[in-house]
Amino acid sequence: MLDALKFFLFVLLLLVTILLNRHVTSKQSAELDLELLWHIQDAKGVYVIPNQTLPSGVYTALEQSMIIGSLLEEYNDVNTSWVGQTEWIYRANLSCVAGEYEYVVLTLHGVDTFADVYLGDRLLGSTENMFVRYRYDVKGQCDGSTNELRLHFRSPVDEARAKAAIRPVPDQLPVLPECPPPGYNGQCHVNLIRKMQASFAWDWGLAAPSMGIWKPIRLEYYSSALIRDVIVTIGGGTTEDHWLIDVIVHLEAGLTEHRVAGQLTFRIFDVPFAAGTEPTVSVANATNERGELAVAHQLRVRKDAVQLWWPNGYGRQSLYSLYVHWEDAATNSVKQPHPDTLQAEKIVRIGFRTVRLSQERTDDGGQLFYFAVNDVAIFAKGSNWIPSSILPERSYDPSYVKFLLYAARDAHMNMLRVWGGGLYESDLFYRLADELGLLIWHDLMFACSMYPTEAGFVRTVRDEVRQNVRRIQHHPSVAVWATNNENEVALRQNWYGTEANFSVYYEQYVELYVRQVLPEVEANDPSRPVLLSSPSNGDHPSNDYVAANPQDPLYGDVHYYNYFLDGWNAAQYRGGRFVSEYGFQSFPAYTSWPEARSYEPLELTRLINHRQHSPLGHEPILTMIRFNLPLPASSPDAPDASYWPDLIYLSQLSQAMIVKTETEVYRARRLVHGTMGALYWQLNDVWIAPSWSSIEYGGTFKLLHVWLRQIFAPDHLVTFVNERRQLEIAAVRDTLGADDRWRIELRIHRYGTFGAVDRRTYEGVTVGPNTVVTVDRYDIYGRLAHLGLKPADHLVLLAAYRQSSGQLVAENFVLLDKLKHVRDRTDPAVTVSVVAAVCSERSNLTSVSLEVTVRVPALFVYLQLTPENSTLKQCQFSDNGFLQFQPIRSVQLTCVDAGCRNKIQSRDITVRTVNGLLMKG
Repeated sequence: MLDALKFFLFVLLLLVTILLNRHVTSKQSAELDLELLWHIQDAKGVYVIPNQTLPSGVYTALEQSMIIGSLLEEYNDVNTSWVGQTEWIYRANLSCVAGEYEYVVLTLHGVDTFADVYLGDRLLGSTENMFVRYRYDVKGQCDGSTNELRLHFRSPVDEARAKAAIRPVPDQLPVLPECPPPGYNGQCHVNLIRKMQASFAWDWGLAAPSMGIWKPIRLEYYSSALIRDVIVTIGGGTTEDHWLIDVIVHLEAGLTEHRVAGQLTFRIFDVPFAAGTEPTVSVANATNERGELAVAHQLRVRKDAVQLWWPNGYGRQSLYSLYVHWEDAATNSVKQPHPDTLQAEKIVRIGFRTVRLSQERTDDGGQLFYFAVNDVAIFAKGSNWIPSSILPERSYDPSYVKFLLYAARDAHMNMLRVWGGGLYESDLFYRLADELGLLIWHDLMFACSMYPTEAGFVRTVRDEVRQNVRRIQHHPSVAVWATNNENEVALRQNWYGTEANFSVYYEQYVELYVRQVLPEVEANDPSRPVLLSSPSNGDHPSNDYVAANPQDPLYGDVHYYNYFLDGWNAAQYRGGRFVSEYGFQSFPAYTSWPEARSYEPLELTRLINHRQHSPLGHEPILTMIRFNLPLPASSPDAPDASYWPDLIYLSQLSQAMIVKTETEVYRARRLVHGTMGALYWQLNDVWIAPSWSSIEYGGTFKLLHVWLRQIFAPDHLVTFVNERRQLEIAAVRDTLGADDRWRIELRIHRYGTFGAVDRRTYEGVTVGPNTVVTVDRYDIYGRLAHLGLKPADHLVLLAAYRQSSGQLVAENFVLLDKLKHVRDRTDPAVTVSVVAAVCSERSNLTSVSLEVTVRVPALFVYLQLTPENSTLKQCQFSDNGFLQFQPIRSVQLTCVDAGCRNKIQSRDITVRTVNGLLMKG
């Protein structure tokens, strides 16, 4: 009976969908998403996939039809490479009625990437840029008859290759690099086409040269104009009691030049305009040759009528809805049979705040580089964002995007950098960033490459920049634009062999970014600074667009990676004014590999090696482990059953320690070195593979992400051994408000005992708002020597308490020697007990309360579910990789458990500790 009911509902839904997509009977201006039943096939008709809806991509459709296996499993990145080298056709039947509408426009918001677009036998046009919106006049074919809407996709691999083949003429140099390193298993010449640059492979991701309709296709019906974009610039103006809101409304009236006359009306819900503000503006002008017209107007509101928008951790994220209404002049002058077709409206959410990128001169001859929001200097804490999926049609998945952004917010981040080799993100992404207080450093989509400057390439790039900046600009979370990622430093440091023809490549760089991209950004977003690259020297006056040293720590931002000095050693980190990339690799959890249950250890080695795209391979990971930790006894060439589980644990611990150490040095040296930003590389992943991420693909937190809650905590106690072998202690506070007073306890513990062997207390430490206080530089090694204690046998635990209430504010630890030198190798006898477990069938979330018990202190307790629980998703422990210097510790485990089918028991959780690996040695 249930199956019959499901079938009936399916048929009913199908009929409704067909009917909705046959005709538009309403006479209102309308946008109709063409969520048709699309038919996909390859050009030769070998593979036929019916009944597909949008968004869609060929890889996804083939997977869902079980023609190919999952792109993300085993070696399918190579096994399915033929997909991206095949031509594909999307077909759907379309019937529409123009009726009395003046304009019927077919708008393609995102086509990936090269497609000829037909309606019936008519070629509407061709697409060549996946980031560009394409519009076609189809009014003449909207007569009620049925036409086939057809998109014939050409292989992006073939298109890139063909563009490279016609370039070698006497006055042209190759666009470098021509191909990724062989170990990426990628494709060549991605820099010649306007497609997600990472889709041809990257050092953290697979090649997936996708094709498809990754954003909506819409029929737009109207008789006057529609509102495409609303640009908003909010400033304090010349008076202290008003916000000035400069609005530019971008209207569209068909696709050719037209006379437009009417009225725009503005309203901010629940907020009155200040006296003297005119809420309407009359329009009487002609559109340009593309049917576009920009109308500017200024609004004013009293500052006491609204609340400020703040980044995460500094205050509330107050947002307001700005409503814009268009009404054609003919509505009032002549009685119209269908006046709604002459009207349009749009709502955008805005925030009242100021963001300033401050770069004032300093006494050391350099310049500061920090963001001031509402005139408060912000220490930017966060990460770098890559697309949430390697397949564009999946990258806008609302639930997963929300999960990742909430994970960033909950780790106390206040900034994310949208990296330039990915995508201009979904509207949802920016809305969530607004709501969560995540400032956005936004690269434009150029990364790690030289690029061409031919007229056709520049034309589509300008369209791309114009459209996307206009779409994104009004969001209060967006703080700064950068025209590219690492292209300046690549040119200056000869990453790709450009040195012999530096002047030519330099001129191309200036042509693309300075003469073309930069003016387009500034014209469409007058409110924000634009950096030419990242890293860069910012607005250093002697830059000449390509600095002598784009990584100069006295200017702008830097990207810092170290793979062969001991990353656990704080003394090697100096930082720059703003560190916009830094990080270290680790392996995903053993249980995250789908193959872990079926592969022999040597098979898993081969797969992990295949997915390691760093040109340096695993060696940096192994080097850091050798510096500080005991390596597993067996080898990758002859691994035993515990090799990979142990090595994965050690890699995640090492990554967490490196990023913790580096980040905390940057936070502590805010006043010393002027460091005001720490954005580690990278937040998320696109497949299960060795990478720099803190969150694995699918949502599992690595140890690093669990630790970030403390590393980025607004009130934090930072401590490390500095270059003078002193124990440097700093109280860090990012919050605002009155002064706070802390009592700080320093305890020296011997490994293997719960009690402290020595204590030191700092009473009444005054910690002001939004600052760093150096508490002490303590001769810890001298103290140990005085007590006759060996550093290898001890570590330091610190805690800060609020002086007035005794409330715990922050905790931290310092290792005084390398863990591999620890001599006490007593088994802590860790046991994990399930105290309670509850699952909500409504939310599909299961929550398990655990007790972790130890006989003696345990070092970096690592909890993982067994592979048999792989059906559980996004499992997170409230704490993990922790030092347990108390007999019992409570930990919470939460997982997504569809249908609440799993009952987690103690035997489902594995435990690893450094103690256990030391005992093996």
